[in-house]
Amino acid sequence: MDIKDNLYSVLNHLGKENLQIEFQNNIVSSISKIKEILNKTIETIETIDETKSNDNNVNHCNNVQESLSNLCEAFLHFLLTTSTLPSQRKIKFKDLEIDLIIPDIKTFLKDPSKVIIIKFDKDSSTLEYIKRLNVIQPYKENIWVVSSTPISFYYRNYIIYRNKEEEHSHNLFDNQHEQVEKYYNDSQRNTNSDKETIQSNLVPFNKILVDINKFLMDTQDTSFKFLPIS
Repeated sequence: MDIKDNLYSVLNHLGKENLQIEFQNNIVSSISKIKEILNKTIETIETIDETKSNDNNVNHCNNVQESLSNLCEAFLHFLLTTSTLPSQRKIKFKDLEIDLIIPDIKTFLKDPSKVIIIKFDKDSSTLEYIKRLNVIQPYKENIWVVSSTPISFYYRNYIIYRNKEEEHSHNLFDNQHEQVEKYYNDSQRNTNSDKETIQSNLVPFNKILVDINKFLMDTQDTSFKFLPIS
């Protein structure tokens, strides 16, 4: 059973139609529900079982990173469909494959300020990819990255865990105002102001649907079905 199967097993158990009704009636309820579903799904993922990490720790870490990113990607696709928020997946633009664009490429061509581009971090190529992505999307605040733990650059970063220690203990990051520590590579040197800037861009993954909803409302996207946010 792959990660998507695990996710949909949990969603089916909770009732996908019930989730759809709940999110469309009150989008804010998705915050706690996403956390619950993540917890239940992660418990079923064999690749993050610590008993499997003894032989090759590097490969294990890479497997965890990819598995959790795949989980977030499949989950967000479900959430967007369930809540009827507009999006396009796997769009090719100027030799770049975009994981997810909101609301669509047509809007992006007209006005990039009204578009979010979301990148799911799955391997070491993410940082270089983001640099290239910033060339076509000049609005840095509209580039969102989803990763298992924080990535050290200055973009909004939706994370599941605030550090590797909490990933190991499966303690999901929930409060974006908590201090986030131990996410810099040993080779990196950053000033205190750099760290404060990066920390302010870290957001729990369970808030992503509410934030997308708010962005579409703020930009008054015409294809957007307005959902209550209170």
